[in-house]
Amino acid sequence: MILDKFPSIEDFYKDYWGKKPFIVRGAIPSESFDDYIDGDTLAGLALEEDIKSRLVITAPEGNKWTCEHGPLEESRFSEIGEENWSLLVQNVEQYHSDTASLLEHFNFSPRWLLDDIMVSYSAQGGSVGPHTDSYHVFLVQGIGKRNWKIGNAPVSADDYVEGQEFKTIKSDFEGTEIDVVVGDIIYIPPNFAHEGKTIEEAMTFSVGFLGPKFSELLIEYGAYLDTQESNNNRYNARAINSSSAGINIASSEVSNIQNELSNLVGSDSFSLWLTEYFSKPTHDVVDELETIEEVLSENELLDILKEGQILSRDKAVKLVTSKNDKESVNLSVYGFTLFSGSVDLDVVKRLLQQDIIAFKDIQNVDNQNTYIEIITTLYNHEILFFEE
Repeated sequence: MILDKFPSIEDFYKDYWGKKPFIVRGAIPSESFDDYIDGDTLAGLALEEDIKSRLVITAPEGNKWTCEHGPLEESRFSEIGEENWSLLVQNVEQYHSDTASLLEHFNFSPRWLLDDIMVSYSAQGGSVGPHTDSYHVFLVQGIGKRNWKIGNAPVSADDYVEGQEFKTIKSDFEGTEIDVVVGDIIYIPPNFAHEGKTIEEAMTFSVGFLGPKFSELLIEYGAYLDTQESNNNRYNARAINSSSAGINIASSEVSNIQNELSNLVGSDSFSLWLTEYFSKPTHDVVDELETIEEVLSENELLDILKEGQILSRDKAVKLVTSKNDKESVNLSVYGFTLFSGSVDLDVVKRLLQQDIIAFKDIQNVDNQNTYIEIITTLYNHEILFFEE
């Protein structure tokens, strides 16, 4: 379970992703955490009306937990004492840009599935109990020291305590215990039991990846089709025969309807919609994609790059790409398609996954004008920006 370093990307998906946990010691340099959010700033976020936060109190006997939802009153922090509590704040990457840079360490992950970075600050003895999550999570240890027990196998559905805020497990579970310090990372697949206990006041950065239920995908895709009249044909029962007369839906007609629905999911519009869907932020609804006040033309942006300036990207924004059967590449952000056309997907991914973009990065690529078009569009929508 304890690895010397992160596995290769091939081994990660083959042996670990969704299959088994692991721990990497010192995976992130300790000095990186100087730029990430601190406890006081995290507490300040918990006072805000529109930010999801929770205060979890551990009972002295250690097996009961109460949860208070934010926004919290500032005076609450002077009342709770110095032991047995944890403050958890969701979507911190959206509110603290330096913390979003933590995501650079997870470029090997499916970033399009990213849910958020949840940050917890916990006093000595703080815990949310033995529980499981529905998502893949990397637990990145910041300041302090915590003890984790990590299960050896997924937990069955009947092992949960009813009525708890978290998926608290009824009984003890078999697993491995380990103490973690700053820079250590634990990967935990969905439904694997785990429990963290704070040895000395600590911060944990939880980078979570969560997929939707298929029922949600069907509902959302149906809503999308409703706006696409050309792809939203009405079922007209054209192919039925006498076996579907009266009250019976013949098995042949059931198959016909299934095939029609399958054709809709198999269309090019599905990959385009899916790219938009997964580019939406999890914390907010963006109704309109706005441009900056002083937009640049493609030639103007290219001239600035030639002068030696470099572009950085907003690391909290999810850029999502896909390719359909016709080899057309889709690029979406905030639920909107910014580009759809013929382009080398590998070049797009390389450009947009690196920290900065300089003129040399596009100087020798084929079809340079198309990449300039993409970069300019991202700049004019504030996804990319020139460092001051």
